Amino acid sequence: MLNNKDYIYQSLVNHIYFSGTVRSFCTAIGLTFFKNNQSYIDKAIEIGYKATDIINKAISYTDKDLASEILKQEVYITKYTKEVDLLTEKLFTIDLKINVDNDIKLLENKKDINYTDDLIEKVNILNNEGLSLVSEFNNFVKDIKTKIDNGELFSYLYPDFFNYMFEEISVYGRDLERLNSKKDYTDFYINELKYYFNELLKKSAEYIRGFLDTIHQDIFDIASFYVNSFDDLTEKYLKDNNNSNLIFETEKLVDNYKKFISNNIEKVLNSEIYFITPPIVLDNFLTNVNAYLYIINNIYKKN
Repeated sequence: MLNNKDYIYQSLVNHIYFSGTVRSFCTAIGLTFFKNNQSYIDKAIEIGYKATDIINKAISYTDKDLASEILKQEVYITKYTKEVDLLTEKLFTIDLKINVDNDIKLLENKKDINYTDDLIEKVNILNNEGLSLVSEFNNFVKDIKTKIDNGELFSYLYPDFFNYMFEEISVYGRDLERLNSKKDYTDFYINELKYYFNELLKKSAEYIRGFLDTIHQDIFDIASFYVNSFDDLTEKYLKDNNNSNLIFETEKLVDNYKKFISNNIEKVLNSEIYFITPPIVLDNFLTNVNAYLYIINNIYKKN
């Protein structure tokens, strides 16, 4: 069973990371439809606003230690987020209504919080709001994917990218269900997380090479290396989940992949390379990496 502090901490980290991901996905979805699909654009905006509301509440419930950890680990805001948001706004002439400076200020100025019954109840309510968000978002992307498959709808995103979004946000839902049951991480659950994040990062490497301008063969080749490396790592975990040495191998691979994504973001910001996807998608890939590193250090190594 989780104690109150762990329950609150794990819940809030999930909301800030995953709801930030939902918001990023919704922005990408809204920017990849024609104007004659305005209802889908409006729905993406609506869900994105709901995700933002959950983020704002989660930030308001954090204490100074958790806020410091979230900023240090960059599971929500990376050092590129502000520039990437501004570039996305510039390229698509939209207002994302995201104030990174304000969120950083709020997190930096958090104080100690008492774990009262009132706070626990607020987190309970937020977890249920998160489950509702997961359901609404996943139903939305399933509907889009079905219509794309049936030739009824066009999006500039690959059809498989909607599967990727569905799978990532489904993890959000499963973890909220675990938290609502006040269950701590089990070995089985941790092994599932390893598999999930290896697959998630492999997929993001596939999308980096797939969204990339084909003149950049060097970046394509490096992305392919990471696709194969994460695939190999998954196979190792499937053969021996209890091999603690794999944690350090994983950490090294993920850390190197983080440098690769960061380098690509910097090149995008400097107009050196071009991807056929909104820049915010790359920043989302980076928060995925940071979340995996956070899990490695705060879950894997403590179990």
